[in-house]
Amino acid sequence: MDKKIIVKNQFNKQAEKFSDWSITKNTEYLQRYSEFCGMVPEDRLLDVACGSGEFSRFCAKNVKCVYGVDISEMMIEIAENQAIADNLGNTRFKCHDVENIPVEGGAFSIVVCKSAFHHFLDYGRVFSEMIRCCEGGGRISIQDIVSYEDTRANDFFEELEREIDISHNKTLSKEYIIDLFCQNKIEILGTYEIEIDLNFNEYVNHATQSGDNLEKIDHLLDYGLGDRDIAGYFTTMAGELFFKRNVFLILGRNRQNL
Repeated sequence: MDKKIIVKNQFNKQAEKFSDWSITKNTEYLQRYSEFCGMVPEDRLLDVACGSGEFSRFCAKNVKCVYGVDISEMMIEIAENQAIADNLGNTRFKCHDVENIPVEGGAFSIVVCKSAFHHFLDYGRVFSEMIRCCEGGGRISIQDIVSYEDTRANDFFEELEREIDISHNKTLSKEYIIDLFCQNKIEILGTYEIEIDLNFNEYVNHATQSGDNLEKIDHLLDYGLGDRDIAGYFTTMAGELFFKRNVFLILGRNRQNL
């Protein structure tokens, strides 16, 4: 089956779980990213792979207009329904492949992609579309998890990510993301990296699991906790298991369309 169809089907199945996940709903994270991007009332925001639209709707009250695009029909349905419930007249959503975004070039003052690059098959194509849609002098930003520096740990967590969520493709390094900006002549305005602790059970349950998946996840977890080096990325707080992830934010200015 085509990988894009797998991604679409998976997110359609788990749209409500993803939307209800505490990380998706975390207003502190939404606020931090909005502030990092320097959102202003005049901004026209394009949210690429917007999911169920939490960041789009969070920003909508403080910018001129928002347009969110995602490949999943169910994600877009949730986003649209919530925008109506929130009475957001300046917000639109579209179900579409983000490798070919259906908008005119230079239509937005800021283009962002939050927590989605690890799902993409063609990073360069998506980034080229982000640049095309951004006006000259506008801002472009990516926020996503990044790979672990330790190769063994990264290989372990990549296998774990794919078992938890079949739509996971590859976690990029922060160096790769920085290079993506530099190669495309996007002036880097700022970067920020933060280590977060993710609740393991919540993380597993933010996606749709089968009994077979859960068995494989349990085996992998046992292996990881039994490995001295990998076990260092796990911790227990208040009786709950957590694991460490680094999240990377980057903001640049589009010099291509000047």
